[in-house]
Amino acid sequence: MNIKVIRACKAVLLVLLVLMVAPHFFKPKNSDAPFEQVVSQTMQDIDQNVYPQRDNQAIKRYLGLEPASYENIAFYRTEDAMNASELVIVRFRDDTQAAPFEEAVNKRMESQKKIYQGYAPEQEQLVKEGRVDIEANYALYVVGPQARAIDKQFKESLR
Repeated sequence: MNIKVIRACKAVLLVLLVLMVAPHFFKPKNSDAPFEQVVSQTMQDIDQNVYPQRDNQAIKRYLGLEPASYENIAFYRTEDAMNASELVIVRFRDDTQAAPFEEAVNKRMESQKKIYQGYAPEQEQLVKEGRVDIEANYALYVVGPQARAIDKQFKESLR
């Protein structure tokens, strides 16, 4: 009986060890694609009137992010307050930046939903259908009528 218990404990410990170590070996591979190429391919065939590029001050104002802390960041947002369309492409300096970025844009999306829910249900729906896509050292946040197509082009640009 004792031998069976000891073997079962060893098996459980082995499984736990594998589960703890495995993620370190199966992390997504960083993309070597140049940032400018990723932006260009992601924005291909996208209406630039919906997504005009904004400066670093706008990144701080709207998203609460510090642009200088990232390797590269680009922010596109309509100037029309009645339109929720916005887009961010970022290249992280290291893996630790992904979670805080995702948290910041999710917070932004929740805030935008609350703003539009009372008077602009179609904009609220765009925010609900928005995308946050973290791909190793790159990330995309997009809200707008072309969010699905933009996300697809973003993923393809990283290959």
